[in-house]
Amino acid sequence: MRFFFLQEAPPFFEGSWQPPKELSQHLRALRFSEKEEFLLLLPQGGAVGGQWNSAEGLTLLGLREIPRLPLMPITLATAWPKGNHAEDLVRRAAEAGVERIIPLLCEHSVSGKDSIPLGKMRRLEKIARETCQQCGRPVAPIIQKTPQSLKDVLEGHPKAHPVALTPGAWPLMMELGLHSPKEVLLFVGPEAGFSAEEEDWFQSRNIAKAGLLPTVLRIESAGPLAAGLCQHWFFQLSEANP
Repeated sequence: MRFFFLQEAPPFFEGSWQPPKELSQHLRALRFSEKEEFLLLLPQGGAVGGQWNSAEGLTLLGLREIPRLPLMPITLATAWPKGNHAEDLVRRAAEAGVERIIPLLCEHSVSGKDSIPLGKMRRLEKIARETCQQCGRPVAPIIQKTPQSLKDVLEGHPKAHPVALTPGAWPLMMELGLHSPKEVLLFVGPEAGFSAEEEDWFQSRNIAKAGLLPTVLRIESAGPLAAGLCQHWFFQLSEANP
């Protein structure tokens, strides 16, 4: 069933409702058939059933459950890419099932040292919602506005298995196979890599280092690729042990 994110909840959940102009135009462009049903995802959680009536707008059908996908909870703490590459990062992370995106403060960071401006934040959140609608994911990732240090990120996710992506380290899939985590925290450094002090910090806290490819990836590629591999591993495990 198709679904659409709402930025504002309707005043009621059953009966005829005139949707916002942007949503109405979108529904018409998709050429929904008469009486076809879909889900409207509420901004504070939950969903409302909808039925398209080409002449009258749409009819709300009451509260519904949000479909659950077999996705692993993944937090991506990543150095922030320059300029519009942040939009590519958000698109790819949303497709890969990342639950939360956190700008990471690193010694070699060039950008992303300050909070994301409000206008940019709204743009990134819109990109995340639109990407999820296209790829069939009913929950958009949370994008954190304020960058965090390695220490703060780690302390904020005590249940997740932390992994620092490092070129040349042993493969990520081997790390997953060894520990079989239920939740993962991925650290991605800037283009210049993690500093020697940061590498020592990972080692002092027994944080695993894992690699992806024999090539060096851009910031906006590394985290989503790692997340995709984690989701692939988790999905295979879920299918083998339903």
